Amino acid sequence: MKRPERRLIVAGILLIGISYGLARFAYGLFLPSMRDDVGLSTATAGFIGSGAYVGYCLAIVASALWVERLGARLVAVIAALVAAGGMAAIAVSTHPLVLAVAILFAGMSTGLASPPMAQAVSGVIDEARQGRANTLINAGTSLGVAVSGPVAFLATGQWRLAYAVFAVAALINALMLWFSVPRRLDASDTPSEADSTTPRTGGLRRPGMFALVLAAIGMGTASAAYWNFASDVVMTLGDFGQNTASGVWVLIGVAGLFGGVAGDLVERLGVNWVHRVWLCAMALSLVLLVLMPTHLMAVGISAALFGAAYIMLTGVYLVWGVGLYADRPAVGLGLPFLMIAVGQVVGSPLAGYLIGSQGSVFCFTTFALIALATALVRHRERHQVSHYPAHPAGKHEVNGNADKARAEVARPGKSSDGTVAASTGSVAPLGRFYLPAMPPLGAIEWIARRLSGSRRVARRRRD
Repeated sequence: MKRPERRLIVAGILLIGISYGLARFAYGLFLPSMRDDVGLSTATAGFIGSGAYVGYCLAIVASALWVERLGARLVAVIAALVAAGGMAAIAVSTHPLVLAVAILFAGMSTGLASPPMAQAVSGVIDEARQGRANTLINAGTSLGVAVSGPVAFLATGQWRLAYAVFAVAALINALMLWFSVPRRLDASDTPSEADSTTPRTGGLRRPGMFALVLAAIGMGTASAAYWNFASDVVMTLGDFGQNTASGVWVLIGVAGLFGGVAGDLVERLGVNWVHRVWLCAMALSLVLLVLMPTHLMAVGISAALFGAAYIMLTGVYLVWGVGLYADRPAVGLGLPFLMIAVGQVVGSPLAGYLIGSQGSVFCFTTFALIALATALVRHRERHQVSHYPAHPAGKHEVNGNADKARAEVARPGKSSDGTVAASTGSVAPLGRFYLPAMPPLGAIEWIARRLSGSRRVARRRRD
C-alpha cells in the first residue's frame, strides 16, 4: 500500500473513532460523573443522550450535499472541527441546556464524517484495496469506544479533562485530514447528473419493508439503554468505581471487533437465525447487568455480549436491506441505519424516564423484552436476492454506488407478487463486510441527488 493511501486510512480511522467512539458513544461512559457535576436527573440525561442521534440525522444529508460542492477534504476537516467544538463545549458545560446543545453538536460530526471518507477512499485507493481500506476505517468506531475507557481511567473520573483531551485529538485529526485527503477527486467519483435520472425498477414500499423497519427501530431502541446508562448501573447498583466502568467500555469496543463476521454468519446460517440469536444475546446482556451488578464476571460478560451483539446486528440489517432492495442498493444501505438511529432517539429518553420513575432493573428488563420482541420479526428470505459476489466488501458495498452495484448484480427474476427474487432464494453473501456504525452512504447520495435535482427544477421554473 502506498504512503498516501496509508496516511488517508490512518486519518480516516481516527476521524471515525473520534466522531463515533468519542463524540457520540462516550457520553454513556462519563454520565455518572456528569450527573453529579451538572445536576442531571435520569430523565434529563436520557433526553440529552438522544441528542447525539438527532445530530446524526440532521447532519447526514448535509454532509452528502457538501461533499459534492466543497469536496471530500473540506467536509472531512469540518467533521473533525465539529467534533472538537462539540466536545470542548461538553468539557465546559455547567448547565443541562448547554450540555444538551453540546452533545447534539458533537453528534453531528458522525453524520458529517463518513461520506467524505468514503468519497476519498474511492478516489485515492485502487479498487482492489478499497474493501480493506473501508474495513479498517470503519473499525474506528469500536477502536474509539475501546480507547475512551483507558482515557477515563487516566483522567480518574474527571470527565471535563477527558473531553478536553478528546477535543484536542479531534483538532490534531483535522490537521491530519487536511494533508491526507485530496482537495478534489476525479469527476467519476462524484454523483453525476445522469445518476439522478437513472431509472429504478422498484418502489420504496414492498413486501418485507415494514419488517426491516420494525426490526431496525426495535434494535436501536433496545440498545439505547445500554449505551446511555450502563456505566451508571455499574457504579450505582454494582457499587464499582469509574475504573471498572472504563473497563466495561473497553470490553464493549473490543468485543465489537468480532462483529465483522456478521456477513459470514448470515451467509452460512441465514438472516433469521443470526438475527434472533444476537437479539437474545443483547437481551441477556441487559438483564445480566442489572440482575448481577455486583459480580464483576457477570458485568464483563454483559459488556462483551452487548458489544458483539450490537455490531453483529448492524451487519445483519445491512444484509437484510441490500437483499430486499437489490434493484436499489442505496436504499437498502440507508433505510436500516436511519431506522436504528430513530430507535435510539426514542429509546434514550424512554430509558431515562423509566430509570427515574421505576429504577434501573425495571428499565433494563423492559428494554430486554423489547429486544426479545424484535427477535420475533421475520425476514422473508424467499424474496431476497443473491446479487453480490462472495468477496470482501468493495467500493459499491460501502459507498452504496447504485450504478456500479447494478453493474455487478446478476439479473434477477420476478416473483409472483412482483418482488425481485433470485432463483436460489439465498441471502447475498457480503464476505467480511464490517460496518460498526457507519451511516447509510448510498441513501445519503440518493437524497442529495434528489434535493439537488429539485433545486435545479425550481431554478428553471423561476427563470
